[in-house]
Amino acid sequence: MKVNDAISGAVFLLLAGAVFWFTKDFRQMPGQNYGASFFPRTIASFMAGLGLLLVVRGIRAGGPWAVPFDWVSSPHHVSNFLVVVAVLVFYILASDWLGFPIAGFASLMILLLWLRGPAHWVQAIVVSVICVIGMQAFFGEVLRVPLPWGILQPVAW
Repeated sequence: MKVNDAISGAVFLLLAGAVFWFTKDFRQMPGQNYGASFFPRTIASFMAGLGLLLVVRGIRAGGPWAVPFDWVSSPHHVSNFLVVVAVLVFYILASDWLGFPIAGFASLMILLLWLRGPAHWVQAIVVSVICVIGMQAFFGEVLRVPLPWGILQPVAW
């Protein structure tokens, strides 16, 4: 959905206000003229200024507040969107218990089969296996960010 710049600007103003509010209790650094809240509040100031510019620009431009995209009226595109959201929710809920290798494989397989079609099932399996092994190795070995192994913990490398 395309929204008017005034709405986007108002959201930026609210976020900037939230940053100011949540950084009010940050402590000062001993021996320095600024504390831990300096950089977040500096960024929030820029966000507020640019948000205000967006609000003014949106009000001047006029027009509708929101316009839905064309794909919203297409059942095929809406179902694709809903499947992607459902797969993400599944991964979030299942990845700790099943582990990344199983939940990631299942998520990628479902998406590939849904979006490319069941005729490409062999390619979907190959791509899913390669991607899951590659991501597990990259995150675990190179980046040192452990992905959950879940029920596969006994075979974790």
